[in-house]
Amino acid sequence: MLHRTLVFCLPLVVAMLVGCGGNVASDVAIGDFAFRKLPGDASEIHFALHPGIRNPNSYFEFTTSETEFLAWAAQQPNVERVEKTQFIVYRYADYPGATDDRESLVVDDGYLFEWYNPTDGDQGECIAYDKAKGRAYYWSHTF
Repeated sequence: MLHRTLVFCLPLVVAMLVGCGGNVASDVAIGDFAFRKLPGDASEIHFALHPGIRNPNSYFEFTTSETEFLAWAAQQPNVERVEKTQFIVYRYADYPGATDDRESLVVDDGYLFEWYNPTDGDQGECIAYDKAKGRAYYWSHTF
């Protein structure tokens, strides 16, 4: 009986530890985006929420003006501005690490705000803005 219970539970435990597919959507209306308050002019909102015990990641991106982005970023808890103009941002995708052209991109001129848990560098948040595209990018990894 114990053997049968272990065989039944093992796939569930593995899925919880590794993570499993999540909620992915494109072109969400601002009124339908309930995960975090966004700037009032946010549009073309895309997101991916990937649950899991060891790999819970949240990604979203949206179009907004530079002024609205900076005001929004200033209201976000934890993050601090990092003085870089060129950097890589991680984007929403069907699943992190999957072969997907949306997985990341290089921002040549923009703003970067970050926070990493001082007791666990695997937890953090990143908020970025690409001035040329007028796009904001958000990534979070917390347990």
